[in-house]
Amino acid sequence: MGVVESMPRKTRNIPLSKLLTPALLIAMLLFFGVQYPTFLAGSSIMNLLRQMSIRVIAAMGMSMIILMGSIDVSVGATLTFSGTIAALSIPLLGWSAIFLGIITGSVIGLSNGFIATRLKIPTFLSTIAVMGILNGASALILKGSPFNITSKIYLDITKGHLIPNVSNIIPISISVILITIFILRKTMFGRSLYLIGGDAYVSQYAGINVPLVQILAFTIHGTFAGLAGSLQASVLEAACPFMGDPYTLSVIAVVVMGGIPLSGGKGGALGTVLGTVLITILASGMNFMGVTPEVRDVAMGFLIILGASTTQDRSREISIK
Repeated sequence: MGVVESMPRKTRNIPLSKLLTPALLIAMLLFFGVQYPTFLAGSSIMNLLRQMSIRVIAAMGMSMIILMGSIDVSVGATLTFSGTIAALSIPLLGWSAIFLGIITGSVIGLSNGFIATRLKIPTFLSTIAVMGILNGASALILKGSPFNITSKIYLDITKGHLIPNVSNIIPISISVILITIFILRKTMFGRSLYLIGGDAYVSQYAGINVPLVQILAFTIHGTFAGLAGSLQASVLEAACPFMGDPYTLSVIAVVVMGGIPLSGGKGGALGTVLGTVLITILASGMNFMGVTPEVRDVAMGFLIILGASTTQDRSREISIK
């Protein structure tokens, strides 16, 4: 009777990138929860959800951009400009001014897509230029001062409660998350984003219209950014110059911390949501500690470096398309 050799068991190694964000999240919850008992109170949790809503809406679009190996550093400026257009049109359009803000974001995204695909300018450089244009235009339109919003019906878009005790902005952000998950998992367009991020040249030979997909991705991203900017104006009860700037760095950070490498090709919307929760808790916790915005920016920069270093596939060269 022969001896049957036992087959060696295959062990599945979980990538560090998938462990980092949950580990940091648990550590922060424990630290801030112990240091500040009210941090995890029911009212504080609802406040955290409200705080993360604008960021997660913008991050859903950014996830699509980074998935295909591109980037958009004009996202904060798009928020500012779209929110400004929406706010200034409220006297004429009322609550429906939000749709003008959304359309403004769509046009900006479409323009970014055309610049990248038709003029062949790397998205990092082209969106830096667009950021300067939009921020300058917003400051000129507002003449350097906030434009206050007094329309109750527009303010209720974010501050109202169609669901008891739940601000309207929370279900709006959840809807955007669900739409993004559906796009990425159930549509050919979503699958094309992963393929382009893996290798744009191979994707083209596989029959994918790469420029069209890129333009559509930037347009959807701009649409979400326009929505985020219009909602931000409602939250602040004003359109302010540079009001979207805090989101430029943090939106990229949450996507990277959520597991989407800057080279693209892998990751997903749920990871971005987890990254958004992490960044929001970090920012809120530092507010509890009385940390200045400058120090928060430093922490955010280090998080991007940490996230990029753990998510990046070392066998691939980063090429921002």
